[in-house]
Amino acid sequence: MSTGLLSMTGFGHGIAEVGARRVVVEIRSLNGRGGDVKVRGGDLDIPAAVEAEIVRAIRAQVVRGTVSVTIREEGAKAPEALIDLAVVRQAHAVLETLRRELGLAQPVDLSTVAAFLAGPAACQVRRDEMTWEGVRPAVERALQEMQTMRAREGAALAADLRQRLDRLRALVANITEAVSGLPTRAARKLEERLAAVAASAALDPGRLAQEVAILAEKLDVSEELVRLRTHLAHLGELFSGAAPEAAGRRIDFLVQEVGREINTIGSKVQDAPVATLVVEGKAELEKLREQAQNIE
Repeated sequence: MSTGLLSMTGFGHGIAEVGARRVVVEIRSLNGRGGDVKVRGGDLDIPAAVEAEIVRAIRAQVVRGTVSVTIREEGAKAPEALIDLAVVRQAHAVLETLRRELGLAQPVDLSTVAAFLAGPAACQVRRDEMTWEGVRPAVERALQEMQTMRAREGAALAADLRQRLDRLRALVANITEAVSGLPTRAARKLEERLAAVAASAALDPGRLAQEVAILAEKLDVSEELVRLRTHLAHLGELFSGAAPEAAGRRIDFLVQEVGREINTIGSKVQDAPVATLVVEGKAELEKLREQAQNIE
């Protein structure tokens, strides 16, 4: 459970000593709807079990986004540490046995042993050395750095989202005020139009009242405004810092619902001042939507 919004972009770097080698782990996370994790070892032969542990550790902390893990070797402890005498002796003994079985006269020298160790056998040794316990400190350090960066960027995003949310709330308040006198204005316009069309005919007050009531019902957007304010309140809770895991999915849903209510208001209310406010609301909501795409 996070204590605030997390950005989906981040980077972390960690180093661990694995056997005679120094292993560098770099973790990058980018925007993505799913939780894709890719592990690349380059020249290193990473066992499937180690890769599975790395993926498990990342998915325990990353819910959404595309994460790439790069593991590479950097330097060594010391030149002598690169030479495992036991491995060299074992390789020499195996090659000597093979030489005798094949009836070769030339003794096995160090160059032959070196060539042997540089081949598939060496890869197997390197694979055996790569354990989860060995590489784990580097992975955990890289994850910690990445999460710190994601939290820092998430806090900046949350501040921007709160400002945009405040502007949306102000626009909703203006729309609420603008539609409050709309039925009265619409009724007045209706009376003026009917009077112009039927100047010589008497208007039935009962029928006029009925038409005004129907018109007022069509123009009523009180339910849409209630739902709109409720959605904005929920967004405010998510932007406040006490965000649950995968807050981005909830934000995506609420932004869609806010857009739906604004569109409904715009289609029901045929009034120029309200239409202007609706257009402004859509523009501000689109900016909020774009920023929210970066939230996990």
